[in-house]
Parts: sequence; C-alpha cells; structure tokens
Amino acid sequence: MTGLNRATGQLVVAAILIAAILAGIFFGCLKEGTTVDFTEDGVIPGDSIPPIDASAPAYTETATFALGCFWAPDSRFGSLDGVVRTRVGYAGGTLENPTYHNLGDHTETIEIDYDPAQVSYEQLLEVYWDSHNPTTQPWSRQYMSIIFYHNSEQFTLATESKQREEASLGRRVYTEIIPFSEFYVAEDYHQKYHLQQVPELMEELTVIYPNFADFRDSTAVARINGYIGGHVTFEELQEQLNSSWPASG
Repeated sequence: MTGLNRATGQLVVAAILIAAILAGIFFGCLKEGTTVDFTEDGVIPGDSIPPIDASAPAYTETATFALGCFWAPDSRFGSLDGVVRTRVGYAGGTLENPTYHNLGDHTETIEIDYDPAQVSYEQLLEVYWDSHNPTTQPWSRQYMSIIFYHNSEQFTLATESKQREEASLGRRVYTEIIPFSEFYVAEDYHQKYHLQQVPELMEELTVIYPNFADFRDSTAVARINGYIGGHVTFEELQEQLNSSWPASG
C-alpha cells in the first residue's frame, strides 16, 4: 500500500467512525420509540440535532477575512473552540451578486460568527496571520489578503496586529484593512469543501441536515470539516465530540 493509499484508507476509517458517533448522537437525542418527522421546509426538529448546534449561543460577533483560496480557511477557523459557524463567499467589490465564474472585483472571503466569551477577535487575528503569507503580493484580486472590519474596535486591533506582523517579519505586509460592506455567500459546493469530498460522512450528515443551509451553518459540521482539513487530530475531535455531545441517559 502506498503512502497516499494508506492515508486515504485512514481517512475513510476515521470518516466511518465519525459517522457512527454522529449516528449514535442523532438517534440518542430522540425520545425512545419516536421517529423523525421533517418539516415541509426540510428543517430538522430542534430536539433531533446535535446538542452543540441546539445550544449555539444566541449572541455572536462576526469576523470577515480574505486570505487566498477560501477552502482551507473554512476548515482552519471552523476547527476553533468558540467559532459557531463559518461561511465562504465574496466581498470587497462592487459587482452585485457575484458568482465564482463571474467574480468581478470581489475577493474570496470567509465570514466567521464566533462567541466572544470563548474566543476573542485578537485570537482570530493570530490564526489569520498564521494561515497565509501576507508578504507576497497577490497576483489577482480574487486571492487578496484583506481584513474587513465591522467596527472601530476591530479596525484598531487589526491595524495593531498588522504593525506587529510587519515588525516581526521585517518585510512589507500587503494585507488591506478596509470597512466591511457586504458579503455574498458562495455556491453550495464551496461550503465545507474538504468535508464534501468524503461521501461516507456526507451520506450521514445529509440525514441530519437535509437543508443545506443548516449543514453549512452547523457548528458540528464546522468541527468535522476542521478535522478533515487536518487541523485537529482524530483523538482531539473525538474528545470534543464526547465532551460537547454527552450521550443521553
């Protein structure tokens, strides 16, 4: 078996194990003897989704970053404790309703809703700088490095962090810091891209989230996508699942 085949085999096994965990949680959340009745719009009843989603905090703040291709950041930020949901899309341009094949002057961007009681904007900025090389001038607007600030506090923190990054690297940082205007959600096939390449998991998750918007915005899905992207080990993910989703008695 080649190294690639071995790694692929390990990933499939892990995917099957995660699917089994999810299946146990999903059905364990239902009252004994009941069945799942989906609503007409495809949304699963609140008592049948993983508790980590059902107990998502009502108050969140938003961070919006561009740092090259958005598939990897979706996985990286989604793996973080305190991140509630992630979405990839397009921002920074003037074209209305851009698409991947008609991007106009927009940039690939990730939007992050997070619980400030668990993770701070400063911590997200640390991950942002660590996840790409901002000293390389982008060859196209699609892959620019941009921090879109939502308020004056984010502007100050972003500016200070950029100054520290330039001082630490001793080189020019090309990252732009501009006010947030509008974010356009990208096509479904871009959301949780790494996870969507694992059919064993997608089959299981489609049962739990028949509405794709629920899949895209799920904290549980974000965490699993983080594992598939290689940002947490299987043991860490399993511990996270067990601590966040205790089995019902």
